[in-house]
Amino acid sequence: MNKQPSFTCRIGIRGLVQGVGFRPFVFRIASDHGLKGWVENRNDGVVIEVNGSEEELLRFREGLLEHAPLAASIESLEVQKVAYRSFRSFEIRESQDISGSITEISPDIAVCNDCLNDLKYQPHRLGYPLINCTHCGPRFSIIRDLPYDRPNTTMDAFGMCPVCRSEYTDVLDRRFHAQPVACNNCGPVYRLEYPGGATEDPREILDRSCELLSGDALLALKGTGGFHLVCNAFSEEGVSKLRRLKKRDGKPLALMFRSLEEARNYLVIGEAEEALLCSWRRPIVLLRKKRDLTPGIADGLASLGVMLPYMPFHHLLFEQLDPAALVMTSGNFSDEPILISNEEAREQFSAFLDGFITYNREIFNRVDDSVTAVIRENPMVLRRARGYAPSPIRTGKDMEGILGTGAELTGSFCMGRGHLALMSPYTGDLKNLETLEFYRETYERYCRLFRFTPGLVVSDLHPDYLSTRFARELVEENPDIAHISVQHHHAHIASGMLESNLEGEVLGFSFDGTGLGTDGHMWGAEVMRASYADFERLYHFEYMPLPGGDRASTEPWRMGISYLDHCFGEGMHEL
Repeated sequence: MNKQPSFTCRIGIRGLVQGVGFRPFVFRIASDHGLKGWVENRNDGVVIEVNGSEEELLRFREGLLEHAPLAASIESLEVQKVAYRSFRSFEIRESQDISGSITEISPDIAVCNDCLNDLKYQPHRLGYPLINCTHCGPRFSIIRDLPYDRPNTTMDAFGMCPVCRSEYTDVLDRRFHAQPVACNNCGPVYRLEYPGGATEDPREILDRSCELLSGDALLALKGTGGFHLVCNAFSEEGVSKLRRLKKRDGKPLALMFRSLEEARNYLVIGEAEEALLCSWRRPIVLLRKKRDLTPGIADGLASLGVMLPYMPFHHLLFEQLDPAALVMTSGNFSDEPILISNEEAREQFSAFLDGFITYNREIFNRVDDSVTAVIRENPMVLRRARGYAPSPIRTGKDMEGILGTGAELTGSFCMGRGHLALMSPYTGDLKNLETLEFYRETYERYCRLFRFTPGLVVSDLHPDYLSTRFARELVEENPDIAHISVQHHHAHIASGMLESNLEGEVLGFSFDGTGLGTDGHMWGAEVMRASYADFERLYHFEYMPLPGGDRASTEPWRMGISYLDHCFGEGMHEL
């Protein structure tokens, strides 16, 4: 039988294909098919050149699509024939930065089962609490610039030992070009500080941390994208300490359970919730309670925010920790960003805590825990952060150069590149200087990472929101940028239309608290006939005075008095 003619193809792949072990995966697929050529990272994606017959290249393409790494996401794969080139082997080339185009940046990925196994059996990584590979570990939280290579991350401060270097350069190794690769001999280390002492000994850190967290202690624990405040979920005193520190009387506290099985003892977990909890993103998932835990965690509420361990240190801790669950909430004071600096955490929390568990790798991009829920069997992201940011949303529309600055509560911005909407991580409520500085810092970093230049800025109609002021300042500094304002509830309906891929006009219901209306009044529960471009307000609740303005939203008794006055007038005093 005559052999089919061979030719050279160039394959361009876009999507989430960097920082997820994609090049070693391409190398293995090419090797399995006996193909020769090369693969390289570029700032706009992954490019492959390969020789083969039409049949061989078809099988190669199918292998790329069907067996991609778990955290990878292929948005497009384009194949074109090019002038024939002769290759001696298949190789992985150095990364290239060749244009203003962008590729996706991987979110941080929960530790994989292979690394958890290595914790127990790999000599140079026995018990190493920052173990990772090409399939897991920190990504977005440590990246400074593209392409995603070690010199562009906060791991550039740590030189690789000979063993790690050999893994990093071996294309058949699971840690080939795993940028955060490290071990007990060369990587960042944990440190425990407690009253009367400090230690960097891994065994002592675990023993003493477990002793503290099995009692009533309150600790700060450095996570992937920022600090957590942590205590025994079964200690009323520990929970009470945490609430006093956070000045948080009733808002529920998130928990981390040792395992899915332990969580089932307290919560109702369906198939969709289990898939979210155990996914590589490891978000907080809102779950219905079977029974209460400790008073003070989520009193009077039917649901609870729960996550499973996602860092190697979490797994090591729970292996010997007595309590099956820890309260694990963001390490910040109310309305301020989560802390990422060891020094800042000590400065702000030292007077309140029984210990600090830190490590000496820098967090460059602050990122809190994501919050999700399952609604009608569909997973919904309620707070987009670790595990999701900075992955884009594919809109199918031309978004190039559009910047949406967001509103005030649970603030974030969104920038458009091509048909991608790149949302910032959750930044918190934009009510103070600290959160605004975090917002600005994240915007500047996104502009650099994603080569973004705004051409149109869209802000909320409310003139006093810090996000609106940010938009105005941006336009004042750059007069060529266009600026429009949108009504808050219309924006919600339009976003729902985009998410559901709807066109034309819809009947939209937006019951979303307050937003400035086009008539100068505060709106809050709206029924609109709406399209992307315009809306007509059809129905709304009757206008009511807001005693104390914004304070009525945090002190609802004020609205109770307002309604009593409206209904009974002077007669309310006789009730």
